[in-house]
Amino acid sequence: MISVLTLTYMRHYLLEEAVESFLRQDFSGESQMLIVNDSAEVEYVFEHPKIRIINLKSRFSSVGQKLKFGFSECKYDHIYRLDDDDLLTPWALRLTWEDITSHPGYDIYRSDGHYFFLHNKFKGISSNVNNGNTYTKKYLSRIEIPNSSFGEDYAMTFNFNANIYTSYREQKTMIYRWGMNTYHVSGMGSIGNDSVNEWTDRIVKTDSRNKNESEGVIELHPHFDEEYYEQIPNI
Repeated sequence: MISVLTLTYMRHYLLEEAVESFLRQDFSGESQMLIVNDSAEVEYVFEHPKIRIINLKSRFSSVGQKLKFGFSECKYDHIYRLDDDDLLTPWALRLTWEDITSHPGYDIYRSDGHYFFLHNKFKGISSNVNNGNTYTKKYLSRIEIPNSSFGEDYAMTFNFNANIYTSYREQKTMIYRWGMNTYHVSGMGSIGNDSVNEWTDRIVKTDSRNKNESEGVIELHPHFDEEYYEQIPNI
C-alpha cells in the first residue's frame, strides 16, 4: 500500500526518532519504511518486518540521485517521502491512504501544511515544503529527478505537469523540524553538489552526537527524545 522513503547520512540519533514515528502509526494496512544510508563509515541495523535498511559503501553525488535510487527500491506503489530529521504524525499513513482511496488517479498526494518545530519545540502550522509528499511509482517512472541537492523536491513535484491532490485537513501528516544543531541541506542554498557534501561532512564531524558513527555496525534503538505529539494542538 504505502512505502515511506527516508534518506539518511551520519546522524543515527535523528534517524531513530524518524523510525519511532513510523512504528507509532495507527494505519492498519500494509506499509514499509525504506532507509537508504550512503555513508561508507557506518552500517545501520534494525530487525523489523516492515523496515528495510540499505547500507551502501559509496556516496551519491546528490540528494536527487539518492532519491532516484530509493524510489526504485520501494515495495509499494505509493511512496511517502520523509527526511531523517522529520517525523510522521501518528495518523500520517492512515489519512494519506484515505486520500488515495477517496481521490484515486492522482500522481501526488500532499497536505497543505505541516507542524513546524524549531529546536524540538512546536511553533505553529506552516505551508507544505514538499517533504511529506506521496508520489506514485507510475508518475516517478516518467519524470527525471534532477541531479541536485537543492530544489530537487520542488522540481519533481511541479516541473512535470503532475496531477496533484492537496488535502486541507486540519490534521497534518508531518512534523517538519529545523535547528537541533545539525545540517539542513535545503538551508545551504544553490551551491554545487560537491560543496553540499563537503559542508555536510564538516558539520557531522564536529557533532559530538556522532561520536559512535565510526564504529562500523550500529544497531538502531527507535525512541523519541521528547514527546512531540503532546505539543501538537487538538491531538
